[in-house]
Amino acid sequence: MDGLYSKLGEYENLDELNYLASKLDEMSESEYAQFQAGMEMGDHCGSLQEIINLTENLDCYEVYPHIEDYDDLGRYYIDELEVMQVPEHLQNYIDYEAYGRDVAMDENGSFTDQGYVRDTGDRFCEYYDGERGSIPDEYRVMTFQDDLPEEEKSEWAMDIAFDMDEFFRQNDPQYAAEHPEAHAAKEEIYESLMAGRISALEEKLAALGQTQEDYLPSEIEKFKDATGYEEFLDFDPAEVKAALEDPNRSRVDEMLAAAEKAEREYAAEAAAYAQTPAAIVEQARAAQGEPVGSFSIYQLKGGNETLDYRFEPLDSIHRNGLSVKPENYELVYEAPLTEKDNLESIYTRFNVDRPADFTGHSLSVSDIVVLHQDGKDTAHYCDRAGFSEVPEFLQPAQKSREMTERIQTPRGSFYLCGMTREQMEADGYGFHHASEDGKYLIMANGTQAYAVRADAPEKDNPLRTAEMTLEDDYGMIDGVINNGRRGEELEKARDHAERTQPEKKPSIRERLAAAKQECAKQQPRPAPEKKPPELGEL
Repeated sequence: MDGLYSKLGEYENLDELNYLASKLDEMSESEYAQFQAGMEMGDHCGSLQEIINLTENLDCYEVYPHIEDYDDLGRYYIDELEVMQVPEHLQNYIDYEAYGRDVAMDENGSFTDQGYVRDTGDRFCEYYDGERGSIPDEYRVMTFQDDLPEEEKSEWAMDIAFDMDEFFRQNDPQYAAEHPEAHAAKEEIYESLMAGRISALEEKLAALGQTQEDYLPSEIEKFKDATGYEEFLDFDPAEVKAALEDPNRSRVDEMLAAAEKAEREYAAEAAAYAQTPAAIVEQARAAQGEPVGSFSIYQLKGGNETLDYRFEPLDSIHRNGLSVKPENYELVYEAPLTEKDNLESIYTRFNVDRPADFTGHSLSVSDIVVLHQDGKDTAHYCDRAGFSEVPEFLQPAQKSREMTERIQTPRGSFYLCGMTREQMEADGYGFHHASEDGKYLIMANGTQAYAVRADAPEKDNPLRTAEMTLEDDYGMIDGVINNGRRGEELEKARDHAERTQPEKKPSIRERLAAAKQECAKQQPRPAPEKKPPELGEL
């Protein structure tokens, strides 16, 4: 139903979910309308326990269908319910909208998709107290208490240990400093849960502000109830031995020895009939056939940027004007794909029987599974019911680089792009792993991964075609035209032509101009001085 999904968390109890689904299935049409109206009112839907109780308190709400606004409400009360008598000559002067608004305020009513809903004032009673024992046996789908197999206990403890390690790393700086490597302390928490040493973990959660209303304390309490937890056995032998140093208390060593012996016997007994998570994964892989491809799991990155996407069904994302963007995701797991695998089996495996080397959360709504098979990649969005294909998740990756072929490695199949390792590193990618033959390197950035050649390809030469035509020495195809022997010969021929070319004869105009310049350089001679004739010559 609309609105119910948004009220549920990722880790809701399957018994409670099945109990609620059964109660909804048993409702009549009018009761279901009342339930939906109560959900929209939002007074009693803060938890799955309250929603289950809401199904038993439908009398707290009364629904008037087809009443959509205050005007409708006012006319319904005056004309249909006849709460007041209005003379006919005054009916045109009644403000039905104002009257309807006053009615809604007095009754604490609201307009919903089901119509107008008012609070009847009946007391809201708690029929379901949140305890598993209050759920009728026919609605239970989980096994607990005495019939809980050791294998299920181990898987449950591993799930809690994973989530606690994540919580401590994010909220306790001292813990993060002591365990810098992700999930390094997960096994230690797992062992404490399996051995019943839980009080210290609960105290640490309480110190970080966690209450029984939060997921982790609530899940630990369920784990304690299901596994027969005994508080008097909740102690760490190593811590007791270090704290009690009084030699006069001779029974201390005996108590410690007995406790350690009991713990070793318990571990040996459990190992005799319960497989470890690593053994389960190894057995599952051995049962799988030859790989026919690979698959990758992507999950949303942390931070406020992805809050509007987290655990939202695809139609809600589109309805909010958003789209599936690969930059919001990070690659969390890769594995071979066999003929036995499909999307549903992958979903089941990563919820019920998660591999030991898987570090993400259980496969949930908003996660992406990419299948690499038959030379094609397809991206599938984990939706509220099954998977929906999202080709837009792959489009940016396919357009960002020129792809040539796919390279198969033991960890998956990757596109080979024409970039070098240095270019990929400059683009924000880092070395992930290498192919078995060492010829290819897989570069990844947490969201996408590509293969590049281990040896750098020949530098691109845009003048290669021109040089192949002009150069006589193919050893000089280097991006510079005519720097081979032919270029040297052309230079020599040009010098010889300049030396042997006859002198160019000047034109008449040039010779006339030269003559004028020559005349201008010459100085005119002075005229000879005339002497008077001598007297003797007369």
